[in-house]
Amino acid sequence: MATNRTSKKVGEEGQDKDDNATSSSKITQGDDTTGEGTNPGDSSKVTEGQTDEDEVIEDGEPVGDSTCCPVRYSIIALMCIGMVIINSMRTNVGFTVMTILDETAHDKVGTLQALINLPNVKWNTRMIGFLHSVFYIGYLITHLPAGYLATRIPCHRLYGGSILLSSALNLLLPVSIDEISFVFTCVIRFLQGLSEGLLYPSCYGILRHWSTPQERGRLGSAVLTGAYAGAVIGFPLAGFITHYIGWQYIYYINGGAGVLWMLVWVLMSSEKPSHHRRISDSELLYLQKSQGNQVVDFQESWLPWKRIIISPAVISLCFCHFARNWVFILMLTNEPFYLSLFGFNVAENGVYSSLPHILKVLLAFVSGYIADCLLLRSKLRTGTVRKLLTGIAFGVQTLSFFILTFVRSKVAVIVFLTFGVGFGGLAVSGWQINHYDLSTRHASFLVGVTSTIGVMGAIAAPLVAGELTINEDLEGWRHVFYITVGVVAVAAILFMILGSGEEQPWATPPEHIRLLQKTDPLAKRPYKTFTVQGSKRPVEVKTPYNTAAEKDSDNDDAAPVEDHSHEDVAVPNEQKSTS
Repeated sequence: MATNRTSKKVGEEGQDKDDNATSSSKITQGDDTTGEGTNPGDSSKVTEGQTDEDEVIEDGEPVGDSTCCPVRYSIIALMCIGMVIINSMRTNVGFTVMTILDETAHDKVGTLQALINLPNVKWNTRMIGFLHSVFYIGYLITHLPAGYLATRIPCHRLYGGSILLSSALNLLLPVSIDEISFVFTCVIRFLQGLSEGLLYPSCYGILRHWSTPQERGRLGSAVLTGAYAGAVIGFPLAGFITHYIGWQYIYYINGGAGVLWMLVWVLMSSEKPSHHRRISDSELLYLQKSQGNQVVDFQESWLPWKRIIISPAVISLCFCHFARNWVFILMLTNEPFYLSLFGFNVAENGVYSSLPHILKVLLAFVSGYIADCLLLRSKLRTGTVRKLLTGIAFGVQTLSFFILTFVRSKVAVIVFLTFGVGFGGLAVSGWQINHYDLSTRHASFLVGVTSTIGVMGAIAAPLVAGELTINEDLEGWRHVFYITVGVVAVAAILFMILGSGEEQPWATPPEHIRLLQKTDPLAKRPYKTFTVQGSKRPVEVKTPYNTAAEKDSDNDDAAPVEDHSHEDVAVPNEQKSTS
């Protein structure tokens, strides 16, 4: 499209006044009328006379994409790597405190340098339980506001800033633990929690714009898999470095990786596909057509927060999030300490601690394809698929943790611990992606709500484990696992009863509420595109992006619809003669 444009007005006589409410318009050339108005996000109309130079979308797939890798896949890959880094950092403190609690740690490292570098502090399980929990107290404080901020601030900035700040703070922890004080270490962990509270609401906000309904199961599971992959990398890395070099270096490696990731993220990411500098026209049109009005932002905010909070489907997700965080954070912070009771050395502990998370990553990644396959190739409803995957995940977890209450064999413990943690990965495409089923537009806020309840499990699990294992024996862990069985079982039952896969009534504005779509000056396509008959290029029409709902006949207070009796048409110079 030529950059130099001249505007002229094309009159439209006899146009119904109601058509202006949806910003429809017609473009005439001589006696023929071929153009039709479309809402923002809809693909342009294609006429029979249009040449192959125009972009066409068939069967929901982009045609003629000049890029070897779609930009949305690059964004998803970077989001996944960010999740890996941030969750790898979360294993650092959990592995370090294992060397503090284990009185025989000096016999379990492999080199003199590692022996000399062991932390020289005296902390008990209660102190360490509080250290883990204070992180999630900070996490809780920012989580619900983050759901609201994700509707006001570009989500890619929140996501990147969250990882950058936490990574920078991670670089301070070695000095704080070994040379300053326990209190100062708690302050740093609290600040890390504040920053990471922005992570998941902003993540869901990015996925809203950078995934289609058809791909959301796979792309969503790919990003959320990164959270579990962090432990797969973090535990063996921490074990190897602590065993052979020194525990401090795991903080420097993870923190440095987060800072470097942020540099790449700034260069590669954007808030929306329409803002990205390198996205192709075909991919942009594909995303717009597939997403429809689900990603439309409005000038007048509308958030039915009261109805969301009391929704039975949302309540069931809150319990699921609580159970997920209970299991995940319990193992992320205490798994090395639990396995140290079976006599493994530091390096072995790191490897065995990663096995449950390897299975979790595999099942989380596969769950997206399982869910999409069941939805596309079978007659199962969305709610049935979500409940099936969640039921299998929580069912296996409940059984495995119950078995762990009485087994004492090293092999049996590793096997059932792997099943107990790993099968939680199936729930990624179960209840975790269910937020989008209930409401795509409010998904970020939904995550803020459910995560606020879920983070209470993350706070409670380390405190309960620290109190019950004060004697540092397996008897204390038996009681911890009994509680875990109850938590997971209750969440599974409630989701089976209250869960839903249907869009909720509060997901869209009532008919009497009229919202104006935002005009975004940063968008790559700020104008609507129409095709004029006989033209080889589309003609861009300047129209306000007004997607107001039709006026309710019973509502006398509705705002009047602006009358557009004519439209400004932007025509390239080379097309003046055809207009």
